[in-house]
Amino acid sequence: MVENGLVHTRQLYTIRKGELARDQIRGGLIRVDSELIKIKGHGRSWTCLFLDEDSHRCRIYAHRPLECRELECWDTSRIEQVYDRGRLARRALLSGIQGLWELIEEHERRCGYDRIRKWLQSMNGPRAQEARARLSESKTYDVELRQLLVARGCVEPGQLDFLLGRPVAMVLRIEQRAECETPGGQIPKDAN
Repeated sequence: MVENGLVHTRQLYTIRKGELARDQIRGGLIRVDSELIKIKGHGRSWTCLFLDEDSHRCRIYAHRPLECRELECWDTSRIEQVYDRGRLARRALLSGIQGLWELIEEHERRCGYDRIRKWLQSMNGPRAQEARARLSESKTYDVELRQLLVARGCVEPGQLDFLLGRPVAMVLRIEQRAECETPGGQIPKDAN
């Protein structure tokens, strides 16, 4: 769909490996095992960007993603069979673009969820000062990289959600909220 021009990357966002996400099939919040590419919603809602709100019809119905083709709200068995298989990842779409994939890998190295959770867990221990510094470094790097990519005309602002996922500042708020809401911040994979 992306390669054929039916969907633009500014219409997508990435849920990165380790990120908290709502699992609509199993219910509840989970930490995703691998990255997911999803279609954005209208504004701040989760209503699919391709839903024509006047006619209540999908504007890309003939070319809709596999999950949409398999989803039957009254019977989830078909979507459950394909739900975790063969998911598209950013690398498949971006690895051929000179320098871009390396930039995304560096962003993952410096701003990945495992790294952020590690430093958040160290905030109340003997390494608290170092943890604050490392989190600040990740946050600053993320902000500056996003600004640089847009300022240099490399990407449109709307593409950042797809290329880099959620901003680190938002990740920190989500992780801190999860820490407060669950014992030790541990969200089981099969949370309900």
